Amino acid sequence: MSLLKKAVLIILLALAAMMPCMADSYTLRTEINNVNWLSGFGWGLFPVGTYFEYKTGFHPFDLLTHGAEYSIELSFDMASPSILGYDYKTGKPTWSDVSTENTLDLEYFRIGAQINTYLQQGFGINPVQGSGPLVNVNLRWVSRFVNSSESLNVSNQGDGKGPSSAIFNKPPFSNGEELVAYPWLEGGRQTWNNTLSLSTYWYFRRGTTRTDNYNGAYMDITLEAGPWWLGNSVLPDNITSNYYKAHFYLEEYLTAFVINQDNGWNWLNLVLGHSNSLGYTWGDVIPEHKIQTDRLRGYFNDSLWIRFTGPQFIATDCYPYFQITLNNNLAFGGVQNEITGDIHGVELISSVNFEIHLRLFGFMHVNYTFGYDFIRGFSQASPAWRQSGQLGLSVSL
Repeated sequence: MSLLKKAVLIILLALAAMMPCMADSYTLRTEINNVNWLSGFGWGLFPVGTYFEYKTGFHPFDLLTHGAEYSIELSFDMASPSILGYDYKTGKPTWSDVSTENTLDLEYFRIGAQINTYLQQGFGINPVQGSGPLVNVNLRWVSRFVNSSESLNVSNQGDGKGPSSAIFNKPPFSNGEELVAYPWLEGGRQTWNNTLSLSTYWYFRRGTTRTDNYNGAYMDITLEAGPWWLGNSVLPDNITSNYYKAHFYLEEYLTAFVINQDNGWNWLNLVLGHSNSLGYTWGDVIPEHKIQTDRLRGYFNDSLWIRFTGPQFIATDCYPYFQITLNNNLAFGGVQNEITGDIHGVELISSVNFEIHLRLFGFMHVNYTFGYDFIRGFSQASPAWRQSGQLGLSVSL
């Protein structure tokens, strides 16, 4: 049985096991990314992410004011990552002043499947809203299986990139070397990663989730663990994950004005927002989907935004919004997946982003983002404009 068939079978078995308890709600969502570039898999018009979520609420203890929530999400995604900028034997980055002799500039194709499940319980009363929980305590388990293969360009004969461009039949992949910088590409290039996390979400805000016009603050604190003993050394090729992470996030809102229609629906509102996040990762094997910007272990982010939400029309789930965000990201500390632990760095990345979003009946989301990076950290490229587009389809019952 092929690897893809095995992954599909695992998902189908998980779905079958869940069917008896599906009594509350479930969601099916798919996304199409980068439609503006007309490049990549299916010219960017093929769905590259599909998600199925089941969520239910229950009341485990009569003494508690709030009920608990259980959710399980099954997802499938595709991407074309690059191997660039790091010595694959040592993990040393090209931006450091240390010699990097074993570097590659290649692209491969990745298929991933993931199970994301959590149990959440609320406590206390939000003192600003006067209702709802003060804090939600969330225990989450994530299991992710990934298979990496040759780039889709290998089968493209028209551009001169025929079968000779295959990378996994050549050194260092063909001679069994240890790939410190890219452990997920060792051996059979199959990885299974498991993580556990404990989060607390704190609410000191008043407003409506429908059009996101809040006043107040929100905070979350997360401790995450993906050690080798949590099923991350099951595959024979190597340990696929061995790390710990702490994360803190704080967000404040101020609604400048709200103009309603005669029926009470939103006509126009303006919200000012600000957020800070701080985090750090420890460990010697960081999986691909947990690697941070330029692989520095620590980060501090400061964001300031203005969001205009337009009129609700036809239904309460139909409305547009426009958001301008100023981001400053400071990365610091040691380098993830670097063998000596001696290399450290600090970099600042600053940008302004513009986002246009249209929501239709809750099941369709059209999003277009463009931005300008005016400080780019270690990157030698000049500041530049960038853009991306996304179409999301969702059905909830």
